[in-house]
Amino acid sequence: MTGRPRLLIVNPNTSAAVTRWLADEAERVARDRVEIAAVNAPSGLAAIETPDHLIRATQVVVGTIEAEAGADAAIIGAFGDPGLIEARGRLSIPVVGLGEAGLKAAANGRRFSIVTLGEAMRAAVAERVRSLGLNDRLAEIRILPIAIPDMIANRDAHFGAIADAIRHCTGDAVLLGGAPLAGLGNKMTEETGVTVLDGVEASVTAAMRMLGSGV
Repeated sequence: MTGRPRLLIVNPNTSAAVTRWLADEAERVARDRVEIAAVNAPSGLAAIETPDHLIRATQVVVGTIEAEAGADAAIIGAFGDPGLIEARGRLSIPVVGLGEAGLKAAANGRRFSIVTLGEAMRAAVAERVRSLGLNDRLAEIRILPIAIPDMIANRDAHFGAIADAIRHCTGDAVLLGGAPLAGLGNKMTEETGVTVLDGVEASVTAAMRMLGSGV
């Protein structure tokens, strides 16, 4: 490995705006300690809204990481972590899941709530929490009444609704679940006075730790 390690972020949906939000927040967290490269996987999905979408995204996510031969580590940039298990089984580089990293960070020594998008994903989110052994830390899952494509199209218009949901949550912290909410953690903390996290900071921090990049 020469120079800065290269950290690849794969957005499983086709939205260039979401990829930009992921990259911008990753750059803020990394502070030039790693080179950030963010790409869209060719899943054909404008948004991941159902468990079936997660299954459909799995192979293209893994294939996209495999095709990026210069990556030293990778992040799967979706709350459902499509392809995470498969990528870890097939690839020699560290692979971090946005959802897994965010959940572990939010649950670190406290109870937390999740604010996310997509009622159809509620059961999958609850199962992910259970599979990580974090049920005793989860206070609630609050689903925003906003369609994911609408959030992506005009995120600023929904800023107030996100803040209101956070203010009504119980627990010691709130995790924003989903790449369409990437980078809003600090803004929402300032707006609400609640400790708000999203998975980008947690996953970039985890990846840099694996790479030995000063974390």
